[in-house]
Order: sequence, then structure tokens, then C-alpha cells
Amino acid sequence: MGAVKTEIEQAIKTLNLQPADICLVSDGKGLYLELLNHFVTSGDRKWWWEDFRQEPFYFIEYKRPFEHLIHIIPEKTNTVWLMVEDDEEDYYPIYNCKPSVIGKLIGECGAFEYYVIDQNKQWLICENHSDQLIGVGTALKSKNKDKLR
Repeated sequence: MGAVKTEIEQAIKTLNLQPADICLVSDGKGLYLELLNHFVTSGDRKWWWEDFRQEPFYFIEYKRPFEHLIHIIPEKTNTVWLMVEDDEEDYYPIYNCKPSVIGKLIGECGAFEYYVIDQNKQWLICENHSDQLIGVGTALKSKNKDKLR
């Protein structure tokens, strides 16, 4: 198991999160490839945010961006996918996740890049290694006009 995936599993235990809060997607590789094809122009690459199919937009700078996700995610009651960059895995692990737990979960871990993805593939938010929040998708952009650079 990769280091980031191990950290996520430990954070789930530490926060006493339940499968209804977060659980690993069973066909993660298939979903990973589907999302890759949907969001990225140039195929499999380490940093998706370098080549999104849609025009990306940047959020204002936050000291701890993951703490602000709950105010950015357009629909807080719908489960989203949380995809974490783990170079020790064959593909990035993807979790079904409630938006309300993402900030707490990431706060329990060391730094890594991640993607929060609408399960209808309408939008995506990522945090890169420069602590920038980057988004794609009209619904996400419309909801957050006051939070963009």
C-alpha cells in the first residue's frame, strides 16, 4: 500500500469515520481511467492540473486551502470523489466521500496533491504542491465568483 493511501486509512481511523463518510472505490482503476479521459487532454500524467481539457480557474490564496473546500464545493449533500496522488500506487486511489469530512481528513495527513470531483463529472477542484486551489467546471465557477483570482 502506498504512503498516501496508508495515511488516509490512518486518518479515517483517527477521525473515527464510517464507510458512509468515506470508502475506497472498488473499481478504482476503471474510474481513474474514465476521469483521466474526461478531464485531461494529454493522457496519463502525474499532475492533471497542467493539462485540463477545460479552461482552469484559480481560487484566491488560502493558507490551508483544504480547510476552505466545504465553502467551495457547490453541493455539500452529494457524495463526491476524493482522488489522492500516491506515486506508490498503480493509479491514484479514489474514495467516495462526504464533502464535510474532506478538510478534516486532509488535515490529519502530510502534504499531498488531491482532486475533489463531482460524481456527475461537472466540476473538479484540486490542490497542487504550491498550495493553489484550481478548478474546472461552470457550476463550480459560478458558485465561487467571489473566491476567484
